[in-house]
Amino acid sequence: MGFKTEFNWALKLKPENGLDEKILKVGEIYEFSKEECRIYPVNIPIDLINQNWEPIAKIIIVEFKNSGGRTSGKYKVLKIYEGEEKRILTNYWRETVQIIKGKKISDFSNVKVS
Repeated sequence: MGFKTEFNWALKLKPENGLDEKILKVGEIYEFSKEECRIYPVNIPIDLINQNWEPIAKIIIVEFKNSGGRTSGKYKVLKIYEGEEKRILTNYWRETVQIIKGKKISDFSNVKVS
């Protein structure tokens, strides 16, 4: 008997998971919730990514817990990506997704990698 768990080195969120890009502020703590059980590094900087595989901010996971087949937690915003930096990081993440999927992708909305 097994227990499926994902190890995630980025936090990918949709609005329904707790992401509101317009209100993010450096130094603030926000909550998130996702389906399935996941493990995140705590207090180590990772990227916050939206549903289109665009990195939004550098964050740290402050806490998380797995319960009832869901993962919930809190993250703190360290830096919000903008301009050229955001463009370069978006290219990096999207290229990584295409390598994992083994194909060229033109629409990244809701592409899932697991």
